[in-house]
Amino acid sequence: MWLGVVKAGDILEVIWVSIVAGVLVTIAFSLVVLGSARSAEARRSGNGRAAVVYGGLAALAMLGFLAFVVAGLQIMLSKD
Repeated sequence: MWLGVVKAGDILEVIWVSIVAGVLVTIAFSLVVLGSARSAEARRSGNGRAAVVYGGLAALAMLGFLAFVVAGLQIMLSKD
């Protein structure tokens, strides 16, 4: 049987890490969408300063999102 091969602690670790990673990636990409939309809205209404701030938020959130993706790929492809 396969029941004895995987420890309960390992399964719990996979569960909590997956939940935390999923929430963080979702928040990061949500900030990308929010910053992009608000930047475009502010630019259309003539508020250049707010457009730059929201654009910066979108850019930083995109960097964070890409960092999560790269870290995830690195972890999945490592041979540990």
